[in-house]
Amino acid sequence: MKKFFTLLSLCLLALSASAQQYVFTDKEGNVLEDGVTITCNEAEDDGFGGIALSPGISVKNVNASEGSQLAIEATISKIDNGSVQLCFPTNCQVYNATGTYEPSEKATLATGETKAIQTEWLPETYGECTVTYKAKGYTGFASEVCRTVTVKYIYGELNPTQQVWWGYVTNDTEKTGLGVKTADTYHCAIFIPGNHAIAAGKVIKAIRFGLTAPNATDAKVWLASSLPTTVNANNTLQMVTVPDKELGKENIDVELTSPYTISSTGVYVGYSFTITKTNTSADMYPILTTGNDAPNALLIKTDQAVPSWSDMNGQGFGSLFLQVQLEGEFADNTVTAADFGNAYAALGETGTAKISVTNAGETPVSNIDYIITTDGVASAEMHANVANPIMFSNTGTVEITIPADATIGSKAKTLNITKVNGNDNSKADVATNFTLITLPELVERNVVVEEYTGTGCGWCPRGLIGMENLRTTYGDRFVGIGLHQYNSSDAMYIASNAYASLSFQGAPSCRIDRKSEIDPYYGSNNSILDDFAEEMAIPAMAKVSVSGTVDEDLTKVDAKAEVEALLDNSNYTLEFVVIGDGLKGTGSAWNQANYYTQYTASQLPADLAIFGNGGKYGKSTITGWEFNDVALCSSYVSNVNKAPALGTMLGGEKKEAEYTLTLPTKATLKNALKKDQLYVIALVVDKDKTIVNAAKTKIEVAETSGIESIETASEVEGFYTIDGKRLSAPAKGMNVVKMTNGTTKKIVIR
Repeated sequence: MKKFFTLLSLCLLALSASAQQYVFTDKEGNVLEDGVTITCNEAEDDGFGGIALSPGISVKNVNASEGSQLAIEATISKIDNGSVQLCFPTNCQVYNATGTYEPSEKATLATGETKAIQTEWLPETYGECTVTYKAKGYTGFASEVCRTVTVKYIYGELNPTQQVWWGYVTNDTEKTGLGVKTADTYHCAIFIPGNHAIAAGKVIKAIRFGLTAPNATDAKVWLASSLPTTVNANNTLQMVTVPDKELGKENIDVELTSPYTISSTGVYVGYSFTITKTNTSADMYPILTTGNDAPNALLIKTDQAVPSWSDMNGQGFGSLFLQVQLEGEFADNTVTAADFGNAYAALGETGTAKISVTNAGETPVSNIDYIITTDGVASAEMHANVANPIMFSNTGTVEITIPADATIGSKAKTLNITKVNGNDNSKADVATNFTLITLPELVERNVVVEEYTGTGCGWCPRGLIGMENLRTTYGDRFVGIGLHQYNSSDAMYIASNAYASLSFQGAPSCRIDRKSEIDPYYGSNNSILDDFAEEMAIPAMAKVSVSGTVDEDLTKVDAKAEVEALLDNSNYTLEFVVIGDGLKGTGSAWNQANYYTQYTASQLPADLAIFGNGGKYGKSTITGWEFNDVALCSSYVSNVNKAPALGTMLGGEKKEAEYTLTLPTKATLKNALKKDQLYVIALVVDKDKTIVNAAKTKIEVAETSGIESIETASEVEGFYTIDGKRLSAPAKGMNVVKMTNGTTKKIVIR
């Protein structure tokens, strides 16, 4: 039985062919204009249980020279699925990817003769395919393009109703496994907000997921208005059992009992299954994930190991491989941008910001136009090109230009995308919120990475490598602070009350400038280097410099910092930290646990291979490791920051602060300190507890010789502060003594 769909009007224009060698004709024999695009959406049974769409075009010899031959070249610019078959004049070729395909053979047509081009698109599901056919005339070995026609195949009623598979992930990226390594019942889900740019108001027809674990059973897909504590039919909107014969596949499509329309409150979409035993790695890590982390894209719980729902966004696991089949109207030129927090510009100049743009339209987005509204006044329309075109249902990054305000300060604004590829945006009324901070100048800042680690943490070797990668890649812009707080038996242990409380949930983990907790190796997605680069692009809100001296006995560090605010009403806190590099020792307190020995070196990323079985440090206990960026002490005492307060500052105002820090006295750690590898760090912390800038410098070792003998020495020219200000007399703390012969020395007055 044949299946038919409404035939859209073809753009058919008759053309005089008297001056043409060859022309294309439609199924009624009408000549097609050179370069015309026609639409073909008449679908029928191909005789083999599938669907075929045939445009019915032919080629006609009008007045080609005697002895000439004809061939057909095909260029596929879009193919959502399936394959294109082209038979001309006799042999058939099958293509299933975009590209240009040269003719396989040539035909000789008599003048006035017409020959059908047996070509068709064989789709596997709803979608589109676009092919340009070129008639190439040959005289001997020379060829020329005589005529072109483009066929836009459409399977399904795309306007107004279309069915598409959508998710936070695509189906063409490599998938990895995630699991608890034991037999358990898993529940996995995504959340689709009711105002989602693509899914809002659409109808969910089916759910697609993957489950390749051999010992998986009792699989179900479900919809829920909230995350159910107990996942069963009573606590879900719909629950459909997956036949056991479907399990074991990377793509399992399950139709819902009845179509579900996404409401304004959104919907949770998930699947559940039980692992009966863990004989294979696929059983230990049965949840398939892919792509990058994203909000609402990876929600997990199990009956035993993880009894409460956990949002895994920011943990570097990517997004759940789960898609839904959506049905509805997907208007072209439909683009929205997500709110993007702060943007920055220097007074009298323009700044840039990278915004996340979602394309809900059929055509890839290559450029946008936008306006920015401030206090109800809209700007002139501005233009931005897209470096990598954003495909349908995908989210991409667009860099836009933002003019600075006329005065220094912050101002809330909205952005509206008015045009997409030069066409009116159907979502032009959807505003994106952000705040523009106009600064007197854009100052580069150093970025702080505070890592929670410990020698007793078997996964922490990856954190050691992550921090070393940051040191190597970003040099002085990287300010690393390793907080050895995981286990008190650690030789480098620093008590929780001796440092700012950062509320880490587990090790290894870190915070960049005291923002979200992420992995110190993988970062929030694939690499901590990417997260660091994003943070480094944000300009500083304050300038800071720091200096420090330590006595010869390595007992106390005298630190001094200068802070300059860039904005009025700045209310910053200053903290001091001393760190040490090159620390190592012998004994169990210095031995680093290593869980990576369960993998071979070849199974691990290249920079972690040293910890795998067969690697240089491929044992369960690592000895002889040299630790860097180790936090030794800070200005916190009994959970209170003792560094002098800065108070409220005006833009351009500078303030100085000094503080003396006490170095560890425990012999195990003190004996490992190296005078030439000690550093003092000044952290400028905003009222929201994030770090706005930091400075790090090597600590000078000061002499502690008696000041009296130096004061009376005739060779003394004068006394100065560390920043070069002349003193009338030596002062408490660090002093620079300038001698009459031009040399200087540093002394500490207690």
